[in-house]
Amino acid sequence: MFKRTILKELRRWAQKKNRKPLILRGARQVGKTTVISIFADNFKQYIYLNLEHSEDFRLFEQDYNINELVEAIFFLSGKERQQSNTLLFIDEIQNSPKAVAMLRYFYEDVKDLYVIAAGSLLESLLNRHISFPVGRVEYLQMHPLSYEEFLQAIGETQAAQMLERIPLPAFAHDKLLKLFHRYTLIGGMPEIVELYAESQDIIQLKPWMT
Repeated sequence: MFKRTILKELRRWAQKKNRKPLILRGARQVGKTTVISIFADNFKQYIYLNLEHSEDFRLFEQDYNINELVEAIFFLSGKERQQSNTLLFIDEIQNSPKAVAMLRYFYEDVKDLYVIAAGSLLESLLNRHISFPVGRVEYLQMHPLSYEEFLQAIGETQAAQMLERIPLPAFAHDKLLKLFHRYTLIGGMPEIVELYAESQDIIQLKPWMT
């Protein structure tokens, strides 16, 4: 899987002194879960919870206080609590209002833990059915692949680098315009771009683009 420029934003978040739990926003299928798994390489430990899974969901339904909850998460994940460099990713958090409410206590009482939450339905539920703790979380928006990311993904590294040249050399116009037309046709959804990067055949993408 190709890397995303949002990784730079995630690293900046991780380096903040007064870091808050991060809510990763974005439409379905833009690659939120995948990008967090790549980002996890920056940590000594990575704990992934998916609240569509009953065992993970039940963790937040036991009325644990924050210390009991954290201990249970580490124990059931087989990780060492003493290891401070740990990333916790809570996926599909919209399934548990109690998990959402707990984010404030992660911020107030468990500052050594790096916490990110996301969900495939967050954009449709946010501000209507889900309310995150005000002032206790921060947000980062994730989008489909940009044109530059698309070029990198399909192996057009030189073309991606050429975008940084101002003014753009005349000899690069036609090729970059042709590639941009391809980008607008294929779009920026990671799964489709990855399929195209492997096959370089737009015809094979038809089942995913209809």
